[in-house]
Amino acid sequence: MIPLGEILVKSDPHNLVSMISGEHAPYKAVEIGFGNGEFLLQRASERPDGLFYGIEVSRNSIMKATKRAKRSSSRNVRFFYGDARFLLDECFPEAWLDAVYMNFPCPWPKNRHAKRRVTTRYFVNSLAGVLKVGGSFELVTDDPQYAEEAAAMIPSHPAIVIDLFEPDPFRSLRTKYEKKWLEAGKRIFLLRFIKEKPFGKKDPKKGVIGLHKSLGRPCPALSELAPLVGKRAGQREARWVFRDCFVNPSGVILVETLTSDEGFEQTFFFRIVPRSDGCLIKTDPATRPFTTPSVAGAFKDVTSLLEDGAQ
Repeated sequence: MIPLGEILVKSDPHNLVSMISGEHAPYKAVEIGFGNGEFLLQRASERPDGLFYGIEVSRNSIMKATKRAKRSSSRNVRFFYGDARFLLDECFPEAWLDAVYMNFPCPWPKNRHAKRRVTTRYFVNSLAGVLKVGGSFELVTDDPQYAEEAAAMIPSHPAIVIDLFEPDPFRSLRTKYEKKWLEAGKRIFLLRFIKEKPFGKKDPKKGVIGLHKSLGRPCPALSELAPLVGKRAGQREARWVFRDCFVNPSGVILVETLTSDEGFEQTFFFRIVPRSDGCLIKTDPATRPFTTPSVAGAFKDVTSLLEDGAQ
C-alpha cells in the first residue's frame, strides 16, 4: 500500500513550490476538483511516466480519493487541499504543465458568484501562465450555457485558442457525475483549449514571498492590540477577522487571523517580533498563508494599528 505522505501533500505555499518545482516528468497534468479521484487515478495509470496533481476544496472528497489512491499501484499522483484559483497561479512554475482538466465544475449561475467561474480573466491568465505552449485545458460540463460562455470567453485570451467543442462526446472513462447526468438524459459538452503562444506569469512570486514590514517603534504591549480581537473587516469577496492575540516568553506576539476570499478560508498567525531598532511584523512561517487579497487587507490592518499607535 502506498504511504499516505506520498499522496496527500501539505498545502503550505513554500512546501508546494519547492516540491513541485523539484519534480520532473515528461508529462505533467492537474485536475481541478478531482472528487473521488477516479479520473485522475485512471489518467495516472495510463501514463506511469507522468505526474498528476489534484486540487480539491472538499476535505471529504480528498479523504475518499486518498483511500482510493492508497489501494492503487499509482505512485505518480499528488493531492492538494486548497482553492485552485490560488494554488494554480502561485505554486506551479511558468509554462510547466501539459494539461489541466476540469470535470463538471459548478457553473456558478448567480451573478454574485461570477468571479468563481473558469471564464474569469484571472483564471484564464493563470492557465496561460502555467501551461506549456501546446498544452491543453479540457473542460467537461452538463450546463449548455456554461459551455457556450467558456467557448466564447476563454479564447478571447491572446495566447489561447479553442480546439474542440463536442456535444455528447464518447469518453472511455466516465466519472460518477457523468454517468449520473447521462442516465438523467442530460447532454454532456467537452471543450478543449490550446495554449498556442508564450504567455508569462505576470508575478511568478506573488503569494510565495509572504508579508513583512519593519517598524521603527517598540514592540507593542498586548493591551495595545486589544482593538483587533474580534474585529471583522473587508468586503464580500475578501473578508477577515482577528480571533485572538498571544505573547510567548520571548516577547513575540501572535495575532490569530481567519481570512476568506470568495469562500477560500485560511487560518494563520501574524508575528510581531521585537528587534533592537523596533519591531517586525510578518506572516508566521509555521502557518504561512497564500497572500490573497484578504490576507493583504488583514496585514494592512495590523500594521496601520501599530503605526497609528506610535504617533
